[in-house]
Parts: sequence; structure tokens; C-alpha cells
Amino acid sequence: MKSARQLCIAILIVIVIAAFSGGFMLIHDDTGRSLQLSIDDLKGSPFTDFGVIGWILIIAVGIFSAISATVTFLHHKSYPYFIITQGILLLLFVVLEYLVLQYQLSEVVFGLMAVALLLLGNLLRKNLRIITDHTDHSVTAKHPQKKSHYHKHRKRGH
Repeated sequence: MKSARQLCIAILIVIVIAAFSGGFMLIHDDTGRSLQLSIDDLKGSPFTDFGVIGWILIIAVGIFSAISATVTFLHHKSYPYFIITQGILLLLFVVLEYLVLQYQLSEVVFGLMAVALLLLGNLLRKNLRIITDHTDHSVTAKHPQKKSHYHKHRKRGH
């Protein structure tokens, strides 16, 4: 499972880099021209420019991916749940991007990354639960609680 965890970290780092660079470009140039987007793509959406989308990208996708990568790297006991949550956030962002911009190649790539995070996070969650359950049973089997040797019929102090 170490390789699955490492793969998740690698995917999360790629997402961090893409989210921060894309987000900053959208904030800096809220017309979207720097990313070959058009303000006309936003017609019919609640957005008037790409600046807000850039902030959503940085906060929901970039920052949380960085937190998830750190928690996963540190092997915190809840790291699979961070991976799964990030997969959900990324998938939601991809759906939002699709609804606003229609079809972009980046949506397919990041959609696949989101699905990979969901699947790997769930695999790691199940494996962590199995290891924890197995460890708990083996500890009690190897070291059963010692029974007291004190008997009621024996007198104390002898």
C-alpha cells in the first residue's frame, strides 16, 4: 500500500501545482485570455469573470490538495479520508468547469485524477481498517490479559 500512498502524493502534488498556477493566472487576468479562454464562455453562468473561478481553484483544489498531500506524507491516521475528500472536491470543480466552459481537455485529465484519488483513497481506507483490525486482534491474542492469582480462600499476608 506504500506505492498507492506514494501515487496519491504524486497526484496531489501535480494538482497543487496546476491549481495554483491556473488559479493565479485566472486571478491576474480575469478575462481568461492567458489560458486561451473567452469571457463569452461565462455567458449563462453565475460568473462575470474568471477571477472568482481562480479563487475557487486555489482554495478548494490547491490549498486542500496541499493539506491532503502533507497529511498523507506524514501518514496521519485519517489520510485516506483527506484523499477521498480531495477527490470529491476535484470532481466537483471539474463538473463546474464543464458546466461553465463545456469541453476542455484539462477536464478529462483532472477528472481522471479525481477518480484515481477516490479509488486509491478508498483502497487505502479499507487497507488501513484491515490492518488496524488485524493488529488489534493479534495484540490481544499475543498478550491476553493476565488473570489475578488472588483467590478468595487464601489469606492475605502469608
